[in-house]
Amino acid sequence: MPIWIRGGTLLDVINGTFAEGDVLIGADGKIAALGTFAAPESAIVLEAHGCAVLHGLVNAHTHLSQTFMRGLGDDKKLLDWLKGVVWKLQAAMTPEDVYLATLLGLVENVTCGVVALTEHHKLVNSPAHSDAALRAYLEFGLPTLFAYGWNDLGDGALQLDQIIAEMERLRATAHGSNVQVCVGPMVPWRCSDEAMQRTFALAEAWQVPFHLHAAETQDEVGLMIARNGMRHIEWLARLGVLSARTQVVHGVWLSDDEMRLLQKSGARLIHCPTSNMYLASGMAKIAPLFGRGVPIALGADGSGSNNSQDMLELLKIAALLAKIETMDATALLPRHILYMACVEGAAAVGLSSAALSLGNVARLICVDIQTPRSAPVHDPFSALVYTANGADVRHVIVGNRIFVRERAVQGVDVAALIAECTQAAKALLRRAELL
Repeated sequence: MPIWIRGGTLLDVINGTFAEGDVLIGADGKIAALGTFAAPESAIVLEAHGCAVLHGLVNAHTHLSQTFMRGLGDDKKLLDWLKGVVWKLQAAMTPEDVYLATLLGLVENVTCGVVALTEHHKLVNSPAHSDAALRAYLEFGLPTLFAYGWNDLGDGALQLDQIIAEMERLRATAHGSNVQVCVGPMVPWRCSDEAMQRTFALAEAWQVPFHLHAAETQDEVGLMIARNGMRHIEWLARLGVLSARTQVVHGVWLSDDEMRLLQKSGARLIHCPTSNMYLASGMAKIAPLFGRGVPIALGADGSGSNNSQDMLELLKIAALLAKIETMDATALLPRHILYMACVEGAAAVGLSSAALSLGNVARLICVDIQTPRSAPVHDPFSALVYTANGADVRHVIVGNRIFVRERAVQGVDVAALIAECTQAAKALLRRAELL
């Protein structure tokens, strides 16, 4: 059935322009008309008066199994947080915990205007744990890049043949669905040269991203230098795994030479400003990288190092952090930030164009900007970046499916899910001896 979005401010996030109008989405899930028109009588009508209508946000890096870890990582540095909270809880999580945590995280993401995301799946205790996460993504239906996280060095390491076999199995399971499985080495200091090169070759063969944390903290850079005398990006380049297929998550501690390597290679940076601040990891040099033409997408990171998946909240944080890092109030403009969150985000997860134009697949959100917090609106780009938050998202449509209508998630009993997750999380804390 066609969907008629009526009476909004239509934002072109590619060109940074806007105009008043309607959007008609055909039964095939593609944009059929823009402007002012008489919609078919059979169309579902979504009122968008007072709303900005735009391509939805893309959360280009998260760990939704960490939804149960919300608030437990306060006031800890990265390595202390990993050892004292994350690794203990991950070891105690059951497959059902993973499923519920992921499902709740998906609900949170979509209610905050996310139309696609990258799950860096790091809870690989058993195939059943990976299956549970994948099941949540398949059932929910949101476009997802599922980066299988692995380490072949250190505690809990997997054998390389085991890593490859598991990625192949998951890829076969997800074939033809809303989920694309890709390669996701966790951290350089826990991955061998051979494993990086063999799994990168797999990513090349599958034509999927090579998605990994890198240069998140000074301590991690020090670990890598102690191991082989090279910094993270230098090492990736030396191995031959730094290319347009590579997605570098965080990239906080990059030297000038590493920035040039990123620029030359075409690798994509995934910027997680809230997580970097929460763990006091540092400030990534996003404005200089953006100026060099490095493609940059935005990620919330897991709720264990953010507490929230609110990508609208994150837009303001990203913009303000860039100003402080450069001491330049013009470092990144609202249009730049939305370009990262929508256009570069869509490219990062392998989606088609984020243009609001005829024939494109609809991945649209309607965000209320006529609120006491936002009004009067002189520039809808500014209103979205500097005043809106997830609670302002009114509708979310992906293809011919309405995920959120009048702020309500469709097809999910959210109250019952929250109650079930709360009970499961308490049991998890007891098993991990953190309660």
